[in-house]
Amino acid sequence: MFRYILSGSLVAVAFIACLGSVQAQQMSDSDYIASVMPAAPAGVVQSATIVQMQKGGGVRTVQTGTNGFTCMMLDPKTPMCADKNAMAWAQALMAHTTAPSSVGFVYMLGGDDGASNTNPYDTAQTATNHWVTTGPHVMIVGPAVGTMGYPTTADPDPTRPYVMWANTPYAHLMIPVATQP
Repeated sequence: MFRYILSGSLVAVAFIACLGSVQAQQMSDSDYIASVMPAAPAGVVQSATIVQMQKGGGVRTVQTGTNGFTCMMLDPKTPMCADKNAMAWAQALMAHTTAPSSVGFVYMLGGDDGASNTNPYDTAQTATNHWVTTGPHVMIVGPAVGTMGYPTTADPDPTRPYVMWANTPYAHLMIPVATQP
């Protein structure tokens, strides 16, 4: 679910819905920003750093932000925005290192294409990896998630809050949200 280490003023990781998938489609900056807008409330995206994955794994900054969030397209239809702490958490996930103790926040109000609920490194649905698709949602990352009392079942109800990757160091709270029409 996560890939590509970014560098800059904040070391960050771009969230990628499917490992190995890079948005190869080229579009204008204004079209790209418009595609990212559904990820979070407009005020968050407007003041966020917006990055675009490039062929070959590079990253291009489309907009330099001021609010500590980084927004991007994970694939052609999945926008997301994450704060500095969530980006550090994702970097630890990709590097297979200890997750930071800080709490981070992620917006994915455009929904997702699903992921294994038991193995952060699975890239495709299998009969045994408890694939779950959670529509529009936000995520809280960090070790405090394990003490919040939300369901940790491998097959959660994705219409209610639940802990994804519960038995891993990268457990995080998935909070489905209804979006306004």
